[in-house]
Amino acid sequence: MQKIKLQLFGRFCVQSDKGILTEEMISSNQMIKLLVYILIYRERILSHQNLIEVFWDNDSKNPKGALKNLVYRLRNTLRLLGEEEFISTLPEAYQWNPEITVETDYEQWEELLAELKTTVDATRKEEICVRIIEGYHGNITSRVANESWILARVMGYQSGYLDTVKTLCGLLEQQKRWAEIEVFCNQAMKVDSLDEDIHCMFLRSLYGQNKYDLANLHYEKINKHFYESMGNYYPEKLREEYQKLLAENSDMESDTEEVLKELASKEEEKGAFVCDYQVFRQIYQMETRRLKRLGIAEYIMFLTLKRKSRLYQGTAVDSVLEQGMTTLEEQLRNSLRVGDAITRYSKTQFIVMLPACTYESGIKVGKRIEKQFMSTGKKLRLELKVELQEINAYD
Repeated sequence: MQKIKLQLFGRFCVQSDKGILTEEMISSNQMIKLLVYILIYRERILSHQNLIEVFWDNDSKNPKGALKNLVYRLRNTLRLLGEEEFISTLPEAYQWNPEITVETDYEQWEELLAELKTTVDATRKEEICVRIIEGYHGNITSRVANESWILARVMGYQSGYLDTVKTLCGLLEQQKRWAEIEVFCNQAMKVDSLDEDIHCMFLRSLYGQNKYDLANLHYEKINKHFYESMGNYYPEKLREEYQKLLAENSDMESDTEEVLKELASKEEEKGAFVCDYQVFRQIYQMETRRLKRLGIAEYIMFLTLKRKSRLYQGTAVDSVLEQGMTTLEEQLRNSLRVGDAITRYSKTQFIVMLPACTYESGIKVGKRIEKQFMSTGKKLRLELKVELQEINAYD
């Protein structure tokens, strides 16, 4: 009996003992999609109407004729795998020839996922996890991955892969195999860069290897990535994990000179201090306590960009506004004092803390920034709104 193997993960490939078909050998995306669809639903009888609804829109002219032509071309292409009739013709329908057995990588992968859920032995669990991860290859081939009829599988497989990475890292963490965890998390972050659990495990792996500087850089970088991808959102679970790691690794006693050297080891950037919103909040809260004790006034500045012709609406990236915000950040960093703190609060707004600055001085600073920005950003047709508010230290 003829048997073929279907590979969907990574790159599409169909193979028999007589030949092979790769995605590079099939120039028509529509043909690959139809073949994959027929193979996935090989137990079903697929009516012409069903296939037309899946592969052609309502505006298509003569979709039935287009379907017959596509099936004819597909049959000719499948001859590279053998002379068998791979696709059977039924009254007003097609079906994969039930006499030809199909072995698929995705079904074998699903079986491993099911086995993992019922396995108790840690050694066997680790072995299954590694096989699942190695078999994933970045999910289903991009030639079909965006089709509505396979999208649920794509998302399900991604979720299964990430859950498996977390399970494996949990097993490795019990054995303090930090370097391996780092590798697996690095791979997983390429699949989903916004999974907080993966980032938490990655940070733990770096701390486990005493890679403190790398962990700190990753934390700063990923906070910025969350903000840029999801707007005004900060990963709370990641922040808690980071603070926990800092606390756990600050228990050792050190010589005071060594501590001072470590604190000063990072070369200080020139200009104002640019930080993420969570750090800015902590600075703000410390400053309010200091002001309450001293009984003096300090000010905070809000800088908001908008289009001259229209307000920015929605969450889609506006390239002109983004360019304007990048320019404004650079100007703020270079024109403000070393002791001033800056954070990007939203897609269109910065907040600046101005310690030891009077109201009159704050107004002058705001006008200077506005003038400087408008002189360099005329072509962008953006408006800059500057507001000064007193820090309320008495709440």
